[in-house]
Amino acid sequence: MSYWYEVFDNEQVQFATRKQAATITAVVAATVGLTVAGVALLSSATVHPVIMVVSLMTMWMLTINWTYRKFQHLRRVMWCVKISDRRIVGYDYTRRQTVLDWMQVQSVDLMDTGLVVTGPDNQSIEITHLFPDFAELSHRVVFYADIYDIPVFVDGLPWQNIDVYDVFPFLADAPYGQKGI
Repeated sequence: MSYWYEVFDNEQVQFATRKQAATITAVVAATVGLTVAGVALLSSATVHPVIMVVSLMTMWMLTINWTYRKFQHLRRVMWCVKISDRRIVGYDYTRRQTVLDWMQVQSVDLMDTGLVVTGPDNQSIEITHLFPDFAELSHRVVFYADIYDIPVFVDGLPWQNIDVYDVFPFLADAPYGQKGI
């Protein structure tokens, strides 16, 4: 079955996420270097072996945990998004495809950093606000969310519960923006 897609892409997002992945790789390389230096110090007997082994194990556990969390986040950030009436497809910095059928999408969250579309099994597509046509893209996502009765949240609150005067206090000062009118 063929799908008609609206395509939104931003190579700057792809470049930025690849740069972050390179930084993560550099941290792992530095950890390897520190491990080699620690083993060299261990063989020279200038440091107590127990202290060195505990330090290296702690460093590796922290590095592995941090690396895992960072890569998991980078895998959710999309540089290319394709939207159709049946599904949303995103591509991460490695060009890995994430497909979410609109009927399986659980929520759409608008946050300071962008838009997150959450599906089953903790799958999600994060669309950063750095897209030049982010307004159009987010409106399309919310449009389809409305069609499929998917809950839309703004900073964790259902959009229906948001007071526009709390978000944009300057509106209350405008002659046409008086509360209660």
